[in-house]
Order: sequence, then C-alpha cells, then structure tokens
Amino acid sequence: MKRIDLENHFYDQSLIDALAGRTMPPRYDAKTDVIHWTDNITMPQGALLQKLLDVGEKRLELMDRQGITQAVLNCSPGAEELPAADSIAACRATNDALYQLTRRHPDRFLGSAILPVGDVDAALEELERCVKEYGFVSWHTHSNYGDTSADDPRYRPLFHKAAELGVYVYLHPQLPKGQRYEGFGFTFAGPGLGFTVDTVTTLLRMVVSGLFDEVPQLKLVLGHLGEGLPFLMERIENRIKFLPNPALQCKQDLRYYFRNNIWVTTSGNMSKEAFQCTKDVLGMDRILFASDYPYESVEDMMTFLGQLPLSQEETEQLYFHNAQQALGIPQI
Repeated sequence: MKRIDLENHFYDQSLIDALAGRTMPPRYDAKTDVIHWTDNITMPQGALLQKLLDVGEKRLELMDRQGITQAVLNCSPGAEELPAADSIAACRATNDALYQLTRRHPDRFLGSAILPVGDVDAALEELERCVKEYGFVSWHTHSNYGDTSADDPRYRPLFHKAAELGVYVYLHPQLPKGQRYEGFGFTFAGPGLGFTVDTVTTLLRMVVSGLFDEVPQLKLVLGHLGEGLPFLMERIENRIKFLPNPALQCKQDLRYYFRNNIWVTTSGNMSKEAFQCTKDVLGMDRILFASDYPYESVEDMMTFLGQLPLSQEETEQLYFHNAQQALGIPQI
C-alpha cells in the first residue's frame, strides 16, 4: 500500500555551519557535536544529529524496509531563530539543498519550505520561490521563534501567502520559553509536556484571533494526533460559549475549524486510546500518517499503526488518500 509520511525531519549541513558560528542559542558545539537549543537544553545525545543529516541512501533504505512510499522532508528547528540576514541565508541554502534531494529522488522525497520569518518580506519571497520554482508542497513552521510565536499578527501575510499558493502549513512544536520547563531538561520541556503546551497555545491563539475566518482557504496540519485538542475540544467549546468575551474573534466553534481547516497526523503518538479519541471526534478523513523520524522510531510507529482495528478504506485514508485529496500531495 502507498504510504506518505508527512513529517520526516532533516538538517542540511549549511544550517549546522550557521549554528556553529554562534555564541548564543541556537548554536552548535563542534567539540561535543551537540546543538544547544537554549542555555540549558541541548539536543539529546547519541546518533540523532547524524540521522538528521543523513537523507541519502540510508534514509531511503529505512523507508523501503518500513513500506514508506514518499516522505515530506522538513527542516528541524534553528533557522527561524537566527538574526534576519543569517536566517535568510540559512533558509535559502536549506531549501536549495532540499530541492536537489527532491530532484534526485522525485518519486520518494517532497519538499516543505523553511522560512526566514524574522524578515516577513523575505519569507514571502522565499515561500513563493519554493512553491513556484521548486514545487514544494508546504511551509514547515514551528510554534515559536524564540521571542515571538507563529500566531503573532506580524506573520499573518505568510498564512495568506500559503493559502494563495495552495500549500498547507505544518505547525510543529518548539520548546517553550521559561524556567518552569527548562529546569527539568529536554524530555519535560520538549516532548514530555512543553511541546504540547506551546503548540496548543499557538494554535488556539490562531483560532480565537480569527485567522481562519480571515483566511478561510488556509490548510494547517498538527502532529501528535492534534496535540491533545481532540480530547479537550468539548471543554474548550463549552467554556467559550459559557464565558463569552469580545476579545475572542473566531466566528465558529473550534470543531468547525478542525472540520474545514485543520488536519492532524500520527507523528509521535502511539496511544490506541488517543487514536480512538481523535477518530471519534474528528473522523478518519482528518487523520494522516506521519512518522516523526528520527525523533521517533519508525519501526514502532509502523507496528502501532498496523495493529489498529481499521478497515481497508480507513487504512487507505490514513496512509495516502487524505494527503492526496485534502492536501494536494501529487500522485505517483
């Protein structure tokens, strides 16, 4: 069966080189071969960085072993938080390298643009270049850029541009700022809690500020089975209705935007209960396959998905049909 992986992470060496010249996070320490995302939090030790840099034959061999037909490659954090001029250069070099990968393996790799959000005009130009010249299928962005977050009104033009170009936005978590998270290390500040908290906050601020009413054609994808929002949906909607506030600009219920603008992927969430909740609340037509490699085990994810009690139609929806029909991933 065809399988399209919507979250497959990588780094190009050009970004690591850009991070190596810095004294403040994000920075790369060549002596220890570690990226420092904040003063107190570093990339987990081990082979992770090398796996991110390896997008050649080893990546393809892994995809083949696990039956993954295509993968959307997306740049891991760092480039968006650099000073504007450095970010422009790093994003352009990364996108150029990614384009070359898609050219060498057009039936296996798809591109998702990383943008220099610190200069919105430059980011608009880069997104248009990546879509129109390189054929990228999406804009991969993070829930915050250090001192600002993706829901900030200054970034609205980028969401307008993505909708205009007909590509989706993949909103990926980033470490939240604050000592309450950092004091317990990467596990707690990142995938254990912080990633979810930061992404949920960013996404809900997008909703209540009226972004999706302003850009009704916008398509946005969340990982981790919706970052817990399917479970929280009823309470959030109930409280918004029960405690109306003129500051909340959204015209529809939260559920409406998940039915019209927002999709979720399986990345990094291997809970049968969470999957069932997501399916019950959103429906199978809103769930897509993503592995979250190399931050998660592809083998474990494929085993988990293979054990779910899905019909043939539901399995096809999950692995490729939804991605092609809803997000416009080209058929091969």
